[in-house]
Amino acid sequence: MISNDTRPSFAPVSDVQLVGDARMGIESAFEELVRRYHCKLVNAIRCHVACRMTADDIVQDAWIKAYQNLHQLRVDSNFYFWLLRIAMNSRRRYFNASKNFSPADWMDPQLPQMCQPESSQPDAVAELREDRQRVRRALMRLEEGQRRILMLRDYEQQGYRAISKTLRIKVGTVRSRLHRARSQLRHQLTSSSSS
Repeated sequence: MISNDTRPSFAPVSDVQLVGDARMGIESAFEELVRRYHCKLVNAIRCHVACRMTADDIVQDAWIKAYQNLHQLRVDSNFYFWLLRIAMNSRRRYFNASKNFSPADWMDPQLPQMCQPESSQPDAVAELREDRQRVRRALMRLEEGQRRILMLRDYEQQGYRAISKTLRIKVGTVRSRLHRARSQLRHQLTSSSSS
């Protein structure tokens, strides 16, 4: 049976349209962008910041800067990747300005726990916790660029093209840097286990 339903189907408004509307002062357009990407942005920044309140401050700062600088976003740019770059720059400025900065603040201590399920066996749980600590320490010994590309690929599950846009580098460069970062992480893990 063929449906006689002639109601129009509404496609979701694109980010490009929302950005254009927000540039014209339509507040609801920017609010929709916040609804779409706030949680995703918080999760991305929490990968790099141990303190939830600090991460929230950085995200809030990123949203303010994004709103103030919407006119700088190119029409063909991906809004979320542009927003993520702003947030990563806000994070960098935050820690550069902090005199009491500890490298441990760059990494969410819960990260390895998010990556693997717990086992119910006490020995396995203890071993898993020890492995997590080793991975966390090894990640902290990497250069920030290496740690960042690993987080984008392995934790945020971003594709090579997305990482390329976020970091403003070619896809081939993403692949080679990721390979070097993983090699360096393996080196850190093997050298820590042998010491």
